Amino acid sequence: MENNFIYTEEDFLSKDNCDFIINYFKDKTEKKTENGINYAYFLEKDYLNLLFLKEKIDNIMLKYVNTYPQLNFVGKYAFTSFRFKHFKPNNFFKNWHSEHTIETPNRILCMQIYLSDHNCGTEFYNNQIILSKKGKVVIFPSFFTHTHRGQVCPELKDRYILGGYCNFIK
Repeated sequence: MENNFIYTEEDFLSKDNCDFIINYFKDKTEKKTENGINYAYFLEKDYLNLLFLKEKIDNIMLKYVNTYPQLNFVGKYAFTSFRFKHFKPNNFFKNWHSEHTIETPNRILCMQIYLSDHNCGTEFYNNQIILSKKGKVVIFPSFFTHTHRGQVCPELKDRYILGGYCNFIK
């Protein structure tokens, strides 16, 4: 398993793109709480309004499939849901979890786009850490093999992430 099926790319989005996305969603999203963490969600139709993002995601998926051609054998799939996540200082998703659950059985890949810089990131159960860097993307399988959690931001800054899920489709 080359790189454990975890794909990262620096500068996936420009700093201006990241700032635009933060400003676009920050004040128009509905605040919800999940597992004690505040998230700001947005509707999927808003994602389609950001054509530059859709094109970039289509391109990065081609790179992922070229790197891991095994994905060609799983059936039809597509990125069908995205969330804008805003973590206040000292908030992060601290519980170990995977994205494939009984409530989300069709998820096969997770994508995170870091919209802000921090001296922390996503920690995988195998001790691998992907540091958040503004504009960086990480794609990984959603299964128990990629159990992960967030890390606390030592600088006590607000954090912004765009998270997406690739799901089986009919």
